[in-house]
Amino acid sequence: MTLTTLFKLLLSLGLVALVLWFQGDPVALWRSLAQVGFDAVLVAMLCHFLSMSLCGVGWWVTAGRPDTLEVWRFILARWVRDGVGQLLPIVPLAGEITGARILAQAGLGGAQSAAVTVVDITAEIMTQAIFSLLGAVVWVYQSSSLTYAALGIALCLPMAAALALAQKFGLVKLLERLADRVMPDSWKTDGATAPIHDAIHSLYQNKPRLVLSAVIHLTAWIVAVSESYFVLSLLNAPLSLPQCLALESVIFAIRSAAFMVPGALGVQEGGYVLVGAALGLPSEVALALALVKRARELALGLPSLLIWQVMGAQFQRQNYP
Repeated sequence: MTLTTLFKLLLSLGLVALVLWFQGDPVALWRSLAQVGFDAVLVAMLCHFLSMSLCGVGWWVTAGRPDTLEVWRFILARWVRDGVGQLLPIVPLAGEITGARILAQAGLGGAQSAAVTVVDITAEIMTQAIFSLLGAVVWVYQSSSLTYAALGIALCLPMAAALALAQKFGLVKLLERLADRVMPDSWKTDGATAPIHDAIHSLYQNKPRLVLSAVIHLTAWIVAVSESYFVLSLLNAPLSLPQCLALESVIFAIRSAAFMVPGALGVQEGGYVLVGAALGLPSEVALALALVKRARELALGLPSLLIWQVMGAQFQRQNYP
């Protein structure tokens, strides 16, 4: 384990401890844990799986809806991509690299899989910025305070602009280097030598396809709001759908901005407590919501990691008998 990795882990644990410290005494923490029931986790899993599946469909649309690769393969790749990204967040972009590799092994081709993944990330970040703007509108409408409205916009818009610039000035090369270090030959399963840059520019030429993909991703962001809405109803502290949108617009922005912290541990929990308080959520309920989401990550992520290992073993047997 490198010093950088160790530092990130210690930082994450420190942030979790800080949240629990400000949360209150052990009795308050126990109240939060007691509110996390199986039904809440199950509802969170169903809502998140729907949102995640829409992201998979958007990924498939970005790829041009290839006849050789069914939409369910993109949904499966997205499931594994999220699981790796959430549960193995030490390696930068590990989830995205894994998802691209799955598509490459399924027959999309190495260069095309990498390009489709980069463009899909762009669509996701750009629509998150739009989602944050929607949240800002709700914050302005719901209260006189502009603090969280400004926070969501301040975190998302620069990230979207930075992503667009990064693609022009070296993001693809970074992806290639990471892929070669973490998963050798991950872009080369088709033996293609076509530059990934060319494939990316080709994808950007199809504007209607990109717009449709962006609409699907934006829909996925909005559907994700239902997770908090239904979970909070089960925790007997309901918020309206617009309030949940306002809450999640800031939380998603905070989590994206905290990409250097593995799994946003502590950052996400603290965000729910602080932002939830502005919407009238008791701190123990806000923390319970954050814990439900962590339980959902484990419940969906662990099986995806198992599937990833099985798929990798099958690929090894087929190509290296």
